[in-house]
Amino acid sequence: MRGRFTRGGREALLRYVLRPPIAQERLLPRPDGLVRITLKKAYTDGTVAVDMDPLSLLCRLATSVPPPRFHTVRYAGVLAAASPWRPKIAPKPPTEEPAAASAEPDRTRPAGGYRPWAELLARTFAVDVLACPKCHGRMRLLAMVEEPANVARFLAAMGEPTEVPRRSPGRGPPYWKSRVLRRQALGDEDDGQGRWVPQTA
Repeated sequence: MRGRFTRGGREALLRYVLRPPIAQERLLPRPDGLVRITLKKAYTDGTVAVDMDPLSLLCRLATSVPPPRFHTVRYAGVLAAASPWRPKIAPKPPTEEPAAASAEPDRTRPAGGYRPWAELLARTFAVDVLACPKCHGRMRLLAMVEEPANVARFLAAMGEPTEVPRRSPGRGPPYWKSRVLRRQALGDEDDGQGRWVPQTA
């Protein structure tokens, strides 16, 4: 592995981190408007590529995007927690000079790897949840309300809705899976094994 402090090592690391979800060499726009994706490994039925319309491709890629305000930090490859190469590329914590023997120990950070929930939210979303929006002072947690009756009472006192919103109805199948839309748009038919066969005149 190249050294992480060299120009080539940094370039290799950035290329690894910034790689797209699908390799550009595996995408091929077709003249009929579909996009052909070449598979890394052929299916058991011999399929080596999948054709889908651009909208269906975007729908498939959108499922890999995490929802807003949802903490889904995952590391893979050499950045994974169990990777033996992670200590070689992860930045080292700054070294601190040993404090004097007479100085008081620092109590701002608890022992171990525990971090308060407010600090985790600030590190992840850059939002200080303990800052008062009115006086900009520091707030502190007084109680944790868990009983449904108490939760409803507090929400009603604050003018917030107390009923759980109704779930939206289930949507139809994606465009590339809908037989009706596929037949209307492209005139294709399903061969019974999940593969679409263009209809010839």
